[in-house]
Amino acid sequence: MTEQSCQLCERVAMPGRGLCSRCSKGIGRVRGDCTGCGKPDRLLDFEGRCRWCRERARKRCTDCGRDDALLVGVDGDRVCDPCALRLHLDRVLATDGALAPLRESILRAEPPTTRRWLARTRELLNALDTRRLPLSHDTLDELPQRHAAEHLRALLIAAGLLEPDPHRGLRRLEALIPTLLARLDPEHRQLTTRWLHWKVLPRLRLLDEQRRVDISTRNARRQIEQVIGFLAGLQNNGRHLDETTQHDIDSWFAGTGAIRQVVRPFLTWARQNRQISRHIELPPTYVGQPVTPMDSEERWQIARRLVTDDALDPADRIAAALVVLYAQPLHRVVALTTNDVTVTETGTSLKLGTDALELPTPFASVIRSLPVRRRDGTAEHLPTKWLFPGNCAWQQPNSSPERYRPR
Repeated sequence: MTEQSCQLCERVAMPGRGLCSRCSKGIGRVRGDCTGCGKPDRLLDFEGRCRWCRERARKRCTDCGRDDALLVGVDGDRVCDPCALRLHLDRVLATDGALAPLRESILRAEPPTTRRWLARTRELLNALDTRRLPLSHDTLDELPQRHAAEHLRALLIAAGLLEPDPHRGLRRLEALIPTLLARLDPEHRQLTTRWLHWKVLPRLRLLDEQRRVDISTRNARRQIEQVIGFLAGLQNNGRHLDETTQHDIDSWFAGTGAIRQVVRPFLTWARQNRQISRHIELPPTYVGQPVTPMDSEERWQIARRLVTDDALDPADRIAAALVVLYAQPLHRVVALTTNDVTVTETGTSLKLGTDALELPTPFASVIRSLPVRRRDGTAEHLPTKWLFPGNCAWQQPNSSPERYRPR
């Protein structure tokens, strides 16, 4: 065990104590007025401090002087959480680097979690900050950690360091297709490529021109993966698509998960092009469970709760009110921005399309409290225009009023 020095005279301290036996008994120490608190007749250390002032000094941040916060060790010093975050950040991002606009939001975030994030992404952030790596979407696309790259991308876009790329989803899917098809044999790979170029990609490119491709691209990737899974199963059994039997079809669609249904358009195309027998029967199109419309009494129960229940989350309360009381579709609700809210001396209005809706009490006061910061991360401290910000910086949420149905 390493010997500990006495806090007062630097002799060897007693085990488990911060003082040696002499200082603990007061030998060689004098009584007098404490230089810290000024109280008289105190047993002083060799710096003229009483026991209580010495203990407070041990709990004081050596960087900012706070004595009311928990301390953590950084390079042998005991500092508070905000100072520890700043010291860690100074090692990663320079005050005049390329990522300097991110510093303020990072410093205002929750310290322990943010320090762990900085530790995980230190090399990448430093390379981008010093411009050893170009600050671009292509750089982030090459990172192996996809979720970490998307989080950083959202932060950079929200901070104005990176321009949004609405076409990136389709480009990434097109670049990923050869990798996804690699597990198929050449004949199946060629057939799947034809289906993609004739049926899937043209529709996605049309949606891309209309800036409505994000969700469709993710759905298309899942569909491609399921088609490849179906063809790979045939390969494992030593058969080709034109040797598909009704048993193969029934076994696939009887498997677990409704996602298997997305293979049906591919099989329909294959049957039309005589790649599988025309006698093969495909199951009907999956339509899911129908949603029963709520009756008027249930609707008014929800409305009364939205009006009277102040314990509801403000963002959820406004979003649900717009759906239940004003029949607004969710895609329009989540697209609202702070510029759509107008506060005047006579009241508060919300712009919906070309019209302005005068909000009654209590919704007028509730909407003025939006947007609500749900967490204390870096993304929540970046500027946002959305009235209902999502989990990622600059993106919209997926709101749902279903939680307000009466039990």
